[in-house]
Amino acid sequence: MPSIAEKKDSLRRDILQKRFKLPFEEVFKLSSIIQKRFLDLRELRNARRLALYASFKNEVLTDDIFEYAISHGKEVFFPRVVRGERGLIFLKVHGEKDLAPGSYEIQEPPRDGRETAPLSSFDIIIVPGVAFDTSGNRLGYGKGYYDKAVEDVKEGCLIAALAFNFQILDRVPAETHDVKITKIVTESRVLHIERGEYIGQ
Repeated sequence: MPSIAEKKDSLRRDILQKRFKLPFEEVFKLSSIIQKRFLDLRELRNARRLALYASFKNEVLTDDIFEYAISHGKEVFFPRVVRGERGLIFLKVHGEKDLAPGSYEIQEPPRDGRETAPLSSFDIIIVPGVAFDTSGNRLGYGKGYYDKAVEDVKEGCLIAALAFNFQILDRVPAETHDVKITKIVTESRVLHIERGEYIGQ
């Protein structure tokens, strides 16, 4: 019987292989649809401070959300890996020029004295991932950075995921320390998840 870690590794390989094979034109087209759905969310309109990720290797793009948030006076933060601590810090970003290749070749803000913020102050955190299920379970990249980071979110903070339809499964293997997603946006639907239960589109 495979362990949970082995099940995660196998599923991670399968989904990433499928994602890597997407032509960028398809990634761009689907990302535009997904981001438009996200921009329609009431939570985004009401949010003051949010955390985004810089897309990497065919992840759903976040550029439109970033542009909207900045143009509407919201505070936007991107993660930076803290080497040696296997942790993340979130640094304020004003535009794409503030990002540069960092850990794992992912775009990060430089640690140059710019403003940081604790996750307990965020209204929305958009979390990257490999696969998700309709109960809000997330399969990440196996490093545990976000699992550790979101332990400190405030009650009512929206933990959201942007995903292509094929990344949504009936069930992904999960452990108690794994991030739980409360809203998943794909190109065809929005999944609202409360207390681990799927409650509609």
